[in-house]
Amino acid sequence: MRAHTATRRIGPRLTACVAAWVLGPPAARASGFDVPMVGSAQSGPVTPDAFAWHHNPGQLGYVERAGFDLSAAVLVADIRYERRYLGAYQTSDTLQILDPIDPAYLDPDKTGRTGPEVRTRPAGPIGGLGFAVPLVPNRLVLGGGIVVPYAAVLDFPEDGPQRFQVRDATFASTNMGLALAVRAHRVISLGASLSYVLSYMELSKVQDFAAVDMFGDTLAAPPVNQPNSFGADAPSTVRELDVLARPIWLQRGVSHGVTFSAGVALRPTDRVDLALVYQHGTKIRAKGRFVLDMDDDFFTQDLAAEGLAYPPVVRGTSTVTFRLPMRLTLGAGVDAHPKVRIDGWVSYVFYRQVDAFDIALTSPDLAQPALGVGETTTQRVDRSFRDTVSVRVNLRGRPHRRVLLSATVGYDSPASPDRTIDAASPDGHRIVWGAGLAVTATDRFEILVDTLVHNVIPRTVTGSAYDLGNGTYRMFIGQFGLTGRVRFGARGADETRRGRPKPPRTPGARSRTGSAAPTPAHDGRAERGPPAGDEPVAAPEDERTPPPLAPAPAADPAAAPPPSPPPPPPPPPPPPPGHAEHAPAPYAPVA
Repeated sequence: MRAHTATRRIGPRLTACVAAWVLGPPAARASGFDVPMVGSAQSGPVTPDAFAWHHNPGQLGYVERAGFDLSAAVLVADIRYERRYLGAYQTSDTLQILDPIDPAYLDPDKTGRTGPEVRTRPAGPIGGLGFAVPLVPNRLVLGGGIVVPYAAVLDFPEDGPQRFQVRDATFASTNMGLALAVRAHRVISLGASLSYVLSYMELSKVQDFAAVDMFGDTLAAPPVNQPNSFGADAPSTVRELDVLARPIWLQRGVSHGVTFSAGVALRPTDRVDLALVYQHGTKIRAKGRFVLDMDDDFFTQDLAAEGLAYPPVVRGTSTVTFRLPMRLTLGAGVDAHPKVRIDGWVSYVFYRQVDAFDIALTSPDLAQPALGVGETTTQRVDRSFRDTVSVRVNLRGRPHRRVLLSATVGYDSPASPDRTIDAASPDGHRIVWGAGLAVTATDRFEILVDTLVHNVIPRTVTGSAYDLGNGTYRMFIGQFGLTGRVRFGARGADETRRGRPKPPRTPGARSRTGSAAPTPAHDGRAERGPPAGDEPVAAPEDERTPPPLAPAPAADPAAAPPPSPPPPPPPPPPPPPGHAEHAPAPYAPVA
């Protein structure tokens, strides 16, 4: 039997609480929704490439060739949640509002039950663009592009045990920005970026009004004077009742914001890079539409005598406000060998800034003029996230002048504490690993293939504040990407230092010391001249007429050897017979 009679006279304050608590926190609210990689797996705070405008604008100062990177990837996930009911629950078709509950109303099959496990396998495309253009060679570089640092899609069963946390959710945040870097000295480059942030979100869940403070307070206050156990700390015995479980949809929420970053790139030696980056957070204020299903007699007609009645479906506008956190990154890279490089960095992410979510709903259907209730109501939902640490190490090797192989390992700590974790924000200790391949097709074009995976260590929670998030979480997130890299202009010394293939030397071209390289026509051997003495000497017969040589390419006159002297004159005729004893000896100098 549904005991509606105990709550028929609720009073004016119920109207405000109806809208204030129908929305839980949005889906993208924890580190579980960071995209595994932005750009390619080779990009990072110590890499001077086209995506440096996002990772570290200071590295743009070491970009010597204009160009752009265009990436396309597929983001896939496998998220599982097995709920564990640790509390006692009454049967869902009753309405006993004060704990302790008569044991006759308790559901013995629900208490202590585990499962069933629910699972979602979302997948979707993601992409990015970065460019860099040196404005003043070795001094000033402009960069920018479009990236998606946050994205998530959830699609759980509508009637699953997680329905009070989330049914389905979509979130994506896109940064479109410009950056400028100045190489102040050979060993230091400073940069900054400014970005426009466009975010989109949708969310569907079932709101439990038994967890609404205002709902419980209204029942307990005059003129109702009905003691109850409702509120944010309500025990499980009064939760998840059919009459108070109202579906809500938040649709097409769009947010516009601005953020910035600043970075320093240091190059104390030709083989060592250091980086320090600050990335500012941004405020998300997603404005959209909401639909609230109130189609139950309890809300549509049972309280009409007190002047309170809602239409079966309430529609209006919604606003959800929260922050994306700022982060501080320290990185280092070293060329351990002419063909091997190691990059690494540590990021400290200030997720404590995500302490709560402010929710506002506005609709004429929420207004109850007879009770003095307006069209808009707001509420603040506590989340209490923790700061996180992210570590990455990237090893790159070049087995061939046109092939680069890479491997990545790392670790991310969780943001959601046990008290507030739920299926809408699956999170845990992550082990990160990945691999990459880069193939240089020409001096101007390179193809990069990368994969990066986040494996979350299975997490069992028993301390959920609402007994909604207790259970076991398992999560896998993978990103598989393809990046095309295009460069213009001549190769710079920086790219040569980092092991990229150099074009073959042209015969006769200058060496690094400025001298001309030997050619087939001038192979470095000295040419013969006449012997010392007053009389020229004839060359041997086999050397008088050298074989013809192929014409040599034109060389720098200043660096070419001196021209060959003319061939020596023929020897004098032999003396007449009878005078040989008086003639000088051949090739002998005359006294």
